[in-house]
Amino acid sequence: MTKEKGRDDPDDFSGISLGGMAFMLTVMALRHPWQSLKELLRAVRRLGRRALRLAMAPAALVAAIVLSRRRDRRPTFEDYLHGRDEE
Repeated sequence: MTKEKGRDDPDDFSGISLGGMAFMLTVMALRHPWQSLKELLRAVRRLGRRALRLAMAPAALVAAIVLSRRRDRRPTFEDYLHGRDEE
């Protein structure tokens, strides 16, 4: 009933199981803790920048639309009626 794993199995890292790969990564991280921390902080910083950029994109789009419409706005009858002294 069991089936042999094929060579292109995604759970297989060059003949090492996922558990073996996790163990190897843990050992490497514990051997060089400062380097691991530096790499982790670099990845977190990159993800934070990307998240901020994604969060600010809609706000920048709205600001660009509002500013472009304000700049291209033609004077209305109300503007002529009230004049420039009320602004």
